[in-house]
Amino acid sequence: MDVEAQEAEISLLDLLVVVAENIKLLLLGPLLAGLVALGIGYALPQNYVSQAILLLPSTNSTNSTNSAQAAAMMTSPLVLDPIIATDPELNAKPIETARIALAGKLKAAVAKDGLLRLEATASQPQAAQALANAVIDNWLKSTVPGPQDRADLEKRLSYASNALASVTTLLNTLSVDGAVSLGKPLTRGEAGTSLVGLGELQTRYLNDVLAIPRSLQGLSRDVVKQPPTLPTEPVSNKKALIAVMSTLGAGFALLLFVFMRQAWRNASQDPETAPKMARLRAAFGARKA
Repeated sequence: MDVEAQEAEISLLDLLVVVAENIKLLLLGPLLAGLVALGIGYALPQNYVSQAILLLPSTNSTNSTNSAQAAAMMTSPLVLDPIIATDPELNAKPIETARIALAGKLKAAVAKDGLLRLEATASQPQAAQALANAVIDNWLKSTVPGPQDRADLEKRLSYASNALASVTTLLNTLSVDGAVSLGKPLTRGEAGTSLVGLGELQTRYLNDVLAIPRSLQGLSRDVVKQPPTLPTEPVSNKKALIAVMSTLGAGFALLLFVFMRQAWRNASQDPETAPKMARLRAAFGARKA
């Protein structure tokens, strides 16, 4: 056996000796830390999550884009502030702190299927459901157009209604058998082409006449496909994981402490390093044993 192998064997043996001398500390310390963490996990307040699913109607933009905008709006001050105003605990805090605390209880995200899923967390099942309903109600109110948007939509509605009436009247007077338009007789081909074009215009204006009044009213509760649920079981606070991680962390910290303490002792017994250790202890105010 060469010198390097012999030194490695001695070093490994030294480590095993250190572990054996401190085996109780290395076993009982992490176990105690894990039990304490488990007890804390059980002592933590339980949380309940209410879930709701919404499907927004498609407009000029894609459904996923609309849903993403709605998800962002649900955690905006426009939606959160009315809830804070009715909650004495949140209302007692600074507004920015209250917004952060309330937003932390909400999660709104768009799934791959385009559905918007809202989750509200509270310490009681009824409180979680009430919070989810309040968020949805305030968000629906935010979809009602403001004064300027309402005025623009009303102008569009008036124009679309007048245009629809004019196109409908023209369609009723236009005949594929050769009606007269602008004083000039139309052939069957020209009349058919005019009917197709006017039909497309009629459909476009009709869609505006039907859609704009709904836009003026804002979105309704019809977009809620699954109302906020009343949770029956609290969400897991991962007590087992907390206990395991605490046990492992305490074990590693104690093992490191044991090795560092043994290295300190060895250094104190070395004639070359002993004076330096003495000065170090003196620097920290420690008295020589």
